[in-house]
Amino acid sequence: MCGSMKSIEQLKKSPYVSIIIVNYNGAPFLPILFSSLEKQTFKDFEVIFVDNASKDKSIKIAEDFSRKGGIKMKIIKLSQNLGFCKGNNIGLNFAEGEYVVLLNNDTFVAPNWLEELVKCINSNEKIGICQSKIINLRDKRIVLGNFKGVYGIKKRPLIIHKSKYFEDFFYASGASLIIRKYLIPKLRYLFDEKQFTGDEDLSWRVRLLGYKIVTNVKSICFHYQGYSSALVTRNYIKLFSHTYNDEVRTFIKNYSITFIFKRFLIFFLIKFIESIYYTLILRQPIIYSFFRGIIWNALNFSDTWREHLVVQKLRRVSDEKIEEYMLPYPAELYFWRLKISKWRNRI
Repeated sequence: MCGSMKSIEQLKKSPYVSIIIVNYNGAPFLPILFSSLEKQTFKDFEVIFVDNASKDKSIKIAEDFSRKGGIKMKIIKLSQNLGFCKGNNIGLNFAEGEYVVLLNNDTFVAPNWLEELVKCINSNEKIGICQSKIINLRDKRIVLGNFKGVYGIKKRPLIIHKSKYFEDFFYASGASLIIRKYLIPKLRYLFDEKQFTGDEDLSWRVRLLGYKIVTNVKSICFHYQGYSSALVTRNYIKLFSHTYNDEVRTFIKNYSITFIFKRFLIFFLIKFIESIYYTLILRQPIIYSFFRGIIWNALNFSDTWREHLVVQKLRRVSDEKIEEYMLPYPAELYFWRLKISKWRNRI
């Protein structure tokens, strides 16, 4: 038998799913999160709790739940806050499961949450990622996936499928998703450690390999929206700077050279207008965040371009095919239209 293969005994002991939870000062939310995991109908899982040098009682809470034995848990204590992306990548090194689940620390889940994620990803070998139906507790908004728009003309309109599995969105939320572990070496890494969240970049690379991304609406995750980001950034200017950093780097990495030239000018203009819009709405200089993002990407362009060249070698799907899962116009226009409609209804 090959030395890298597991024995039958080892396979029996290995959990089917590894749930990675990256935490920073999430103590107020951990008891309800861990309690919801204890109540899962699907039991064959481990929790990998990666703590980013929290200053609260997070470690004690995790150790108490682990000691009770209701959850099989590995606690990884980092000496400094390495962020969401690197934290998840570190957690992946300890994952023994066939599937990897990413779950935010400021969430809790329904009893059949994991069972439905496993059912979904096992239903079709071409599904690379399955996201949960995420209910944001602050505004009761339901998230079935994240939208991205085409910065140009697109022929095919987006068609919404009202069924158990929802597919017409572009990228999955890292707040609650399951991914095939064997895909990650093909992707080269789970998350880009130069990014703040990396959700869009991860999904784009999965799509480039020709895999589907879907949401199982029966897998329900409740999310205290934005809590984790607020802890790290403390202000909108820094949060938007991270966002623009990620968006530009993801755009350059994952589009072909042809489509970079076709889409970038409109992409740049839309993001610029968006920054002005949020500057007025939030009464903070978000336009400054936009230019910080552009400067950051200029300074890191050589690294981003190296990543672009490597990612393009992974490509199995054309940009035209990728864009079938995007809105037929910039997504920002879609959300601005919704906000304007809400504003008109109040008048």
